[in-house]
Amino acid sequence: MILGVGVDICQISRVHLDIARRVLSNDELLIFEAFKTDSRKLEYLAGRFSVKEAIIKALSGLYNIVGMREITILNKENGVPYVVEPVIENARLLISISHEKEYCVGYAIIESNDNYSIQK
Repeated sequence: MILGVGVDICQISRVHLDIARRVLSNDELLIFEAFKTDSRKLEYLAGRFSVKEAIIKALSGLYNIVGMREITILNKENGVPYVVEPVIENARLLISISHEKEYCVGYAIIESNDNYSIQK
């Protein structure tokens, strides 16, 4: 059963590096700070911003207390992003991030059985 869907598009040029500490979790900030170029930092930040907005939209009918810094997204070895936090018991939070020159888009789906609960 799908509990929520969210999507967000972000123009990378509208994102500024100074919002990183308001958007990224501590684990994400470590990755962000390791990038060598500002353009790569902006692409990463815009992607995380976009997918976190999508997650917040997907959660909006279920749980509206989550902020961007409370969401942690990491990547598997093959590059696929996944949500570390928040944990949604008995549910899966599926995400996708895509970049194309000036834009990035984030997509989130919450899929569950009937016995779900969200932990903070």
